[in-house]
Amino acid sequence: MMAQSEDPPFIGDWHREKRLGSGGFGFVTLWKNHKTNEMVAIKKCHILLDKSEMTDKNCERWCNEVSLMMNKVRNENIVRTVRVQPETFLQELIKHSTNKLPILCMEYCEGGDLRRVLNRVSSCSGLKELEVREILRSLRNAISYLHNLRITHRDIKPENIVLKQMGDRMVYKLTDLGYAKALDKQSLNASLVGTVEYIAPDLIYCDRYNCSVDYWSMGIIAFEIICGIRPFSPHSIVAKWMMLVQQKKSNHIAITEDNRENYTYHSELFPENHISSVLKTYLEKWLTLALEWNPKQRGHVFQIGDKEVTEQQLKSAKEPSNGQPVQVLKIFSMLDSILSKKILTMFCLYDFRFLSIEIDETTVLETLCSAITSQTGIAREAIEFVLPLDQKLDRVTATTKPIDLYLDGFHDKPMLFIIKQGAIIQADLKPQIPKSVTDVFQNIKVKLKPHMLRQFVSNAWYFVTNEQRIYGTALDGIKNYGLMLNDQIVKGRDDVSKLNKVSYGISGGLEYHKLSLIQAKEMAMVKQLPPGTIQQCFSVLEERCTRMEATIGKLAEVADKITTRYESVLKRSREAVAHQLLRGYDQQDPFNLKSLDNRYEIARVQILEKNTHEKSHIDMLQAVYECLKKRDILLRDYSFKELQQQLIDIRREMQEIRKALDKAQEHAEKFKKDLAKMIVEHNNSVWSLLNQGSTSNTSNPTVSTYNGNAAIIPDIDRIMGSSSGTANGDLPGAPKFVVGGTVTTLQNSLGGEPISKSLLCYGEGPDVESLLTANQSLIMTTEDLLKDGFDWMK
Repeated sequence: MMAQSEDPPFIGDWHREKRLGSGGFGFVTLWKNHKTNEMVAIKKCHILLDKSEMTDKNCERWCNEVSLMMNKVRNENIVRTVRVQPETFLQELIKHSTNKLPILCMEYCEGGDLRRVLNRVSSCSGLKELEVREILRSLRNAISYLHNLRITHRDIKPENIVLKQMGDRMVYKLTDLGYAKALDKQSLNASLVGTVEYIAPDLIYCDRYNCSVDYWSMGIIAFEIICGIRPFSPHSIVAKWMMLVQQKKSNHIAITEDNRENYTYHSELFPENHISSVLKTYLEKWLTLALEWNPKQRGHVFQIGDKEVTEQQLKSAKEPSNGQPVQVLKIFSMLDSILSKKILTMFCLYDFRFLSIEIDETTVLETLCSAITSQTGIAREAIEFVLPLDQKLDRVTATTKPIDLYLDGFHDKPMLFIIKQGAIIQADLKPQIPKSVTDVFQNIKVKLKPHMLRQFVSNAWYFVTNEQRIYGTALDGIKNYGLMLNDQIVKGRDDVSKLNKVSYGISGGLEYHKLSLIQAKEMAMVKQLPPGTIQQCFSVLEERCTRMEATIGKLAEVADKITTRYESVLKRSREAVAHQLLRGYDQQDPFNLKSLDNRYEIARVQILEKNTHEKSHIDMLQAVYECLKKRDILLRDYSFKELQQQLIDIRREMQEIRKALDKAQEHAEKFKKDLAKMIVEHNNSVWSLLNQGSTSNTSNPTVSTYNGNAAIIPDIDRIMGSSSGTANGDLPGAPKFVVGGTVTTLQNSLGGEPISKSLLCYGEGPDVESLLTANQSLIMTTEDLLKDGFDWMK
């Protein structure tokens, strides 16, 4: 026998960089062209040269892989071959190969393989949903492509899935077709190949197999990337594993063993994962197809006509009513359907939970609200929607469609926040602690078996990291809620400005009218009209003007109060958004995850080295305990509760301001028309009186009566001063806003200094300047009043 010779360090411009990996009979080396910076992965066979039957088979498999890769396989999700220049480079490599077998030149996938991804600490409870979706989509494309070529891979495992960065996305590619074999209807290979952890049972107990063995491997990998562990008691020896899997029912997709060797069969994915609940439910059904024991049924469903039926239904049915049942391959089409579904991900601040719902073009907002009510118990009328900054829409209205809120590729973050009116976060929220963690808490001194220790440390890591994720998402939701309220307040500025303009404009018009009355009275005296007639006429006109003045004065007072309230709530909203809890929270580590990762690594090394003992779980148990204490401190923190109450109060006051503003605007428009009408009527009366100076008519002029009534102005103090009720779902006993009192103890974004009125008050300057500016509209408003009066006369 002769061993494989070592490749030279360089051949021309090509330099040997490093060994990338090795398989059963081949190894891969990275070569780089230092002139063009091109990089390729060179795969060579390292079989020992003897004449044994095993070597001949391996040589055949090697040549088969090279032939498939070079001449047949062309797919985005299968590693492609490349041509390397100059040709003398490959010729020189072959010279250094004692077996003279062909060499495979492949694209370099710099991301490593999927096993390296799964070995990360962050993957101990599965991958993020976006990664899960991309891996499943890539596997589906690669496997179905090979099967269409009548090729079965037979050795699909994480080590044979490599990652390549293409633009802004990571592409997963299947590699190592050394065990792949083209199948036809007459021939099936009966050899046992592949890695035991991922091969189908029929490769072990059957003499023959078909392409469904790839479905099994695909299902095992799918379960592992979702939950971080293989599904069927992966620590068991092959004989025990076979017995356990053979006893499972078709709907079972996992088997676990406790510390006392009791086995449990599961029909659901483990709850410690990072995918949405809707996707989880769909994938559980798909996994029953992929992980079916019977290879003839694996990947298929029974159908009678167009209706899908279960095997149990077929057994219980005496005679098929609509024809004979047929098996239909669904492993690929079902996965396509699942991955194409649009799932709206949400976070409910009230109960600290991630929610999800499947949506399409026909889904209406009421359906979304019903789903939220069903999952959270929040009444329909108490649901408030808050949009993250990534959304294109600025608010949710009655006509908004849920599909408009969907963000492609946003599966690992909420696309929508849910708020319960009057209570942002529920009091005394209980944490969702994994069962394996609570079991250890109940019996701290027990020595965990290696497989139970692995489950415990993984679930403990998941719990702590998930608590930090939930807390960070809650702060993000609170900040977005504050920004939404602030935006609504700022948008109300025009309405407040309009009310001030109209109220002061009406006052100016009335003053202008009073001057005209004085001039008319003086003119009547100049014309020497009877004093009694002048007194009788002008006393009525002046009385009407006085009553109107009182009414308009009340309106101006209301406008001033609304403006003051508006300035106050605007300050509070800006202070809330600038709260210290909302500064850089996404960069903070309140639950000390760095220390958690170190603790997890220590436990994992003990498991790998089979060096576990009675206290191997204590460090991770301590991490969970510290997390629970920190969680309680954070949720009970005074400033955290103060911030929530501040936002509730801001929302309540803005609602009250809105109601008072609408009523005041309604009456302002009415008074504007009444003043115009009164001016015209007064002018007619005055002209009629003055015309008496040139006629002998001594009868008294007819003067209409204006019934001014200040009581029709809304009582602003009554509207805005009540805080003892529970209207609109608000909590009772909320503090009142006191005009002129202390704004708040919250800090602002200017470094903790008090908020300056010149910066945050209504308008761009101090109150007095704003009011003086508003009075510049008096002349224009008076002209509008006169014009309205003449239009009314016509």
